[in-house]
Amino acid sequence: MKFSCYKDDLNEAMLILIKAVAVKPMTPILAGIYLKAENSALELQANNFSTGIIIRIPANVESSGEVVVSSGKRFQEFVRNMPDDTVTFSNEEGGTVLVIESGGASVELMTMEVSDFPKVKTPETARTFKILKRELGDLIRKTVFAAAKDESRPVFTGALFEVKGDKISIVATNTHRLAFASKKLPENYTDVSFVVPAETLRGLITKNSSDATENFVTVNCSLRYVTFTFDNVFVNSRLIEGLFPPYDKVIPESTVTHVMVDTAEFKRAVDFVALMSKDDEYNTVKFVFEGDGIAISANSGEFGNAVRKIAAEIDGERLSISFNADYIADVLRVIDTKQTKIDLNDKFSPATFTEPGNDDFIYVATPVRA
Repeated sequence: MKFSCYKDDLNEAMLILIKAVAVKPMTPILAGIYLKAENSALELQANNFSTGIIIRIPANVESSGEVVVSSGKRFQEFVRNMPDDTVTFSNEEGGTVLVIESGGASVELMTMEVSDFPKVKTPETARTFKILKRELGDLIRKTVFAAAKDESRPVFTGALFEVKGDKISIVATNTHRLAFASKKLPENYTDVSFVVPAETLRGLITKNSSDATENFVTVNCSLRYVTFTFDNVFVNSRLIEGLFPPYDKVIPESTVTHVMVDTAEFKRAVDFVALMSKDDEYNTVKFVFEGDGIAISANSGEFGNAVRKIAAEIDGERLSISFNADYIADVLRVIDTKQTKIDLNDKFSPATFTEPGNDDFIYVATPVRA
């Protein structure tokens, strides 16, 4: 086998593919990457049994063949650091190494048995819908950060997809915070809902978030699997079983204090004060909404205290409330409007963060009892 391809094409493919390479594999083959060179194309596959990804990129194929590189992570690192724009790969028939060469640099990576690699399958699906790539990327960016990382409650480590007619909503929560975002679809579809692992979606956002074209992602789902197909990429993911909680009951029906604040200034203030709270177990930061501004503060018995005051429009009575600083900083990173709207009730009740004029996004944060 011998072929060459552009380093940029391969690097872009690896940014997505690496998400399906097992970090702690049940068997060593799951830490590898399958490569198949044939008919002017290179096909790459990774499969950790939860998520499987296939990507095809153009290649100059001198002799076809297939091989499994033993370490996907090492493969990505060497390709990324190759000195030339073009990378050449070769593997002697029956050989146990893949030789990678570029601009005077070369490396030999050990290979594994091709027959042992679990090829990514295309499951039969029952429901299909399409969504613009940039819109799916936006929905994921604004929600998936709120998913839980604790795998003891699997359903919270994913994001709920809900399709109702011509509207799609994605929701993620770790039970202490919740992010909801929705978009209109190009046509009406059969109602369906399913929970996708957050890690699968984080891999998709790499490709989708910066894409300004009007290309679509085709989403197919069945009882156990969901697939995403776009451009030269095919992603197959096992769905998370379990009942997603009724998220609409978490969103406050009414609030008494309403705040409008500059998003960038608010984020800078939170980041500044959070430097004092980062060693606290709950990363607790106190917010006092009063008059024409917000006083943000954090105290540390070991290091001292920090305070930052910023201007804000406040409609309502004085309110003091504490949050995990990360929960506030995270949402401020995904809000796209110049101002952020905050609605509150009291120091024990969840607060909502929204974009003025946008009813399709809402973030709910539960306060810390400090």
